[in-house]
Amino acid sequence: MTLESDLKAALLLAAPRLLPSLRLFRRQVMRVRLEDPDRTFAVGIKGQADLWGVWRGGRHIELELKNATGRLTTHQVAWQAFCRSWGVPHLVLRGRDGESTEETVRRWIIEIQAVP
Repeated sequence: MTLESDLKAALLLAAPRLLPSLRLFRRQVMRVRLEDPDRTFAVGIKGQADLWGVWRGGRHIELELKNATGRLTTHQVAWQAFCRSWGVPHLVLRGRDGESTEETVRRWIIEIQAVP
């Protein structure tokens, strides 16, 4: 089974060549602790998609990546609903059992291109 992190890396490497009108960016969602252990702050919002992108001309897209067994969390479902309520395309790109990383990325590129 392919790891989601491997699929993400492969998509980020292939996208500039296969989707030249789209720029994809990785999103970090985490808590950061400062030197004082009592001081932490959030980076991002729980549930935000793994990648976000901007098409030439300014259209925005959100991409959540899952391997063949990955499931959306409650926070991810809420983020997806938020995006859709604002008219922002939100795709859940899933790997498939028995599919190579290259096959998955090629299929995902087609799914992304199909977004109006």
